[in-house]
Amino acid sequence: MADTSALVSKLSSLGLKDSPVEHATVENNEQWAEALATASGLPSNYVLTKTLVFKPKQPKSEPIAPIVVVIKETTTASSKAIGTELKLKDLRLANEDVLKDVFQTARGSVSPFALGQVPQEHIGNVRV
Repeated sequence: MADTSALVSKLSSLGLKDSPVEHATVENNEQWAEALATASGLPSNYVLTKTLVFKPKQPKSEPIAPIVVVIKETTTASSKAIGTELKLKDLRLANEDVLKDVFQTARGSVSPFALGQVPQEHIGNVRV
């Protein structure tokens, strides 16, 4: 995960001025919901999200081209439906190697902020 102060500074430069809400480290959305339930300074209308990273079937000779999907936590994601919409076959959740190599993160720690950690050589291949 990116340095919190650098992240807050970047969000502020984009016009997002809300103060960050701090909570304990969590491993999944259930723990995230519990942590936020006791956090102070949170707007009453917040929405939990989940970030999914898919990898389409492709020749090994091609660069990895992951697909990042951010949806409401309550939404069910169908890899087949997403693949059909994007005209991609055999879309599967990305493995640990893709998360580590492309997003510098691990399963359970994927968030939209991981997009800021994509190395230059992978930026043109990631679809959001």
